[in-house]
Amino acid sequence: MSNSVITDSFKHTKRVGRQVKKEETATVGSSRGNKTQQAIDLELLRQFDLTLEFGPCSGITRMERWARAEKHGLNPPQGVKDLLEQNSHDEEYTQCLWKDYSI
Repeated sequence: MSNSVITDSFKHTKRVGRQVKKEETATVGSSRGNKTQQAIDLELLRQFDLTLEFGPCSGITRMERWARAEKHGLNPPQGVKDLLEQNSHDEEYTQCLWKDYSI
């Protein structure tokens, strides 16, 4: 029996002492730039849905939840309200993640 461990049989790479080139950082940064504005907006709204601080969102629209949070002094993000007002015709924007799970 040898004294090796199971991971010794797997190939692995290390970036020991290697400096990251400018081209590599530009590639990483540009991959984020490929997101559409709609994807960025919807991610912001999903984060709003997942923030428990603003209360439950089951069975109400995002705007109703935003208004309720404001009424109770919870300071919901103004950017969320702006997005909801700009896209009030689009159900993908107005309905929270849990719209189908109302009690």
